[in-house]
Amino acid sequence: MNLSRFAMLLGVLLAGSASAATPPVSVQQQIKTLSDDMARAANAHDTERYMALFEHDPNLVFAINGRVIHGWDALHAQQLKWWRNGKSDVVYTQSGPTELLPLDIDAVVTTQTLSSRRTGPDGKTSTGSFVVTSVWKKLPQGWRIVYGHESWAR
Repeated sequence: MNLSRFAMLLGVLLAGSASAATPPVSVQQQIKTLSDDMARAANAHDTERYMALFEHDPNLVFAINGRVIHGWDALHAQQLKWWRNGKSDVVYTQSGPTELLPLDIDAVVTTQTLSSRRTGPDGKTSTGSFVVTSVWKKLPQGWRIVYGHESWAR
């Protein structure tokens, strides 16, 4: 193969790979996109959309203020109660940026500081602050939360 023909072939290959290659979306951006969707689902009190990002598995663990909930089904049932089957008026606001700690190529820990505002059973507005820590794992169906912990400030 002569030099000019080799250069032309190399140019075609490079041009084709440059246009076909798209920069990979970073893990941070993937998790941020999913977290943002979860926040929208939470403020809409849409349990199905919110829970879609948790691993649908009996091994899922969610700890909240001294209580441990095991399994997707149990957490789903509890979430429905917390949001009164979508009739809650709670509004969540993130108080700072999501902290993200990669553990491995397919595992990430996130920590979020949030506040909430809701009407209590007595008709009075109540507010609260809490922190949510989640372990995300890259599964065949995408990133899912496999472990979560939520703690409320007293």
